[in-house]
Amino acid sequence: MEEREFNLLEEPWIKVLRPDLQVDTLSLQDVMLHGQDYMDLGGENALQNFAILRLLIAVAYTIFSRVDENGEKDDLVAIDDQNDAQDEATRRWKALWDNRKFPEKPVLDYFKDHHDEFWLFDPVRPFGQVPQAQRGTEYEAAKLIGDISESSNKIRLFANRSGLKKRLVPYGEAARWLLFVNAFDDTSAKPKQKGLPSPGAGWVGKLGMIQGVGKNLFETILLNCTFLKDGTQKWSEEACPNWEHLPKPDERTAIPVPDNLAGLLTLQSRRLLLKRNQGYVLGYYLLGGDFFSNNGQDGAFNEQMTVWNQPKDLKKNFFHPQRNILGKQMWRDFGNYFVATADSSTNRHLPGVVRWIRLLDNKVFDEDEPIHLKTIALQYGDKDFFINDFSSDTLTIYSSLLDEKEYTIQDEINHQIEKCQQAANAVNWLLNDLEIAGGGDIEKKTSKGNEIFYQKIDAPFRMWLLRFHGPVLQNPDAVKKLYEEWECIARNIALEIAYQAEKDASMQAYLGRSTGKEDNKQFYSLPKADFLFRGNLFKIYPKVGEEK
Repeated sequence: MEEREFNLLEEPWIKVLRPDLQVDTLSLQDVMLHGQDYMDLGGENALQNFAILRLLIAVAYTIFSRVDENGEKDDLVAIDDQNDAQDEATRRWKALWDNRKFPEKPVLDYFKDHHDEFWLFDPVRPFGQVPQAQRGTEYEAAKLIGDISESSNKIRLFANRSGLKKRLVPYGEAARWLLFVNAFDDTSAKPKQKGLPSPGAGWVGKLGMIQGVGKNLFETILLNCTFLKDGTQKWSEEACPNWEHLPKPDERTAIPVPDNLAGLLTLQSRRLLLKRNQGYVLGYYLLGGDFFSNNGQDGAFNEQMTVWNQPKDLKKNFFHPQRNILGKQMWRDFGNYFVATADSSTNRHLPGVVRWIRLLDNKVFDEDEPIHLKTIALQYGDKDFFINDFSSDTLTIYSSLLDEKEYTIQDEINHQIEKCQQAANAVNWLLNDLEIAGGGDIEKKTSKGNEIFYQKIDAPFRMWLLRFHGPVLQNPDAVKKLYEEWECIARNIALEIAYQAEKDASMQAYLGRSTGKEDNKQFYSLPKADFLFRGNLFKIYPKVGEEK
């Protein structure tokens, strides 16, 4: 590394979205001081925004876990009594929330004391990098750019940039992609030392990413700043973000799970070093970095921004982060996000950020507020060897529905979602049967029916979910009526899809045909398919007044 250059506290590099949907580029200091004036992050893609959000949360937590809203020293970790720690954590969080922006003095004091730790280029401690990574795998700038992630031996045919634009990356953009690579890097790089274990993809890439979303960027940062683990326990270690300690040179290092939010959010999954020349980044070097067990019971539950799997047998299996499914609506995993019993043997562990927001609803929020959540699904290919695709979705529910005392309602909503899957399957069987009856290949069944059904019920279900709040939750008859209304809506949508599909079917489908192997031939026809479909559908959604 040469001389110091590009301080992240002073130089503009974080893209943010204005209320008029235009994008500005700010320094890290300006984002922390003026986040209330912007809607959201506005980077190149949702994955990059998530990586940058984790940095912003780490900054907020580091500052305000050590000092209160007035800048007075009062470390939350130093409070011995668990109840006192919870009371102070929620009081301090509420003071920040009510202020509607981060207090200027504590932020400026911290950045003044730690100014030299934020140089993107520095001979000793470049931000988010390790000078010794120069012995690692060397990549060109096109691999750094997450939108194309192009290696030297595999050229992207339809990349969104070409020529110099993918060979020379400005410092500000390179800083954004630096966080992206550390978070989501694939498994293609080889170790320089033999016999080292594989750390897998970058830690954040292993998560079922979930976050709270506020009315502006300040609120989003603070909503996800979990002063208490899972909304219940104080962190056992003082905040220790990666920029406050010297870079670690060793590659592929197994470490204990950090028990401080800032250390976890800034985990160095990769040892990186950017290559620069005259204001541009030309490429980078990479080695494997820190990793730990993803077993929740071994400490991975410290991760607050992930969905968890549902082990079938807790004695034989363990909790681990579960990636979200590409293209799947968030509400379809309602149970994984919001439904858990007090029974210690339950096979669900709710995301830490959801449990934290649940605590805020009980102790901080004055009203029954709408809560906005966002998930990101990331799909790797070939044993995480490359990023294949990603998608994101949002969900809005009222905070009162998060309360543990509403478990019965939460569980029934989840049951209705399970019924939706059954209805989607019924529609899918119908469409496949009609296709086969009309002459289609029995071996080429599709999921088109599932896709159409979920597309049709998506908006109605979201609107229905928003009706669960306020006095309705305290009225069993009103809640029961909501269930009945939804079943009627879902049933009618399925019938409408069936009507249209049968209307468009060919004459051959009406007449039907036998197909299959000689010893196992089956007859397919529209009348038979319709009879089976309606039988299945009315078992799932009986008409009002009929026995269930």
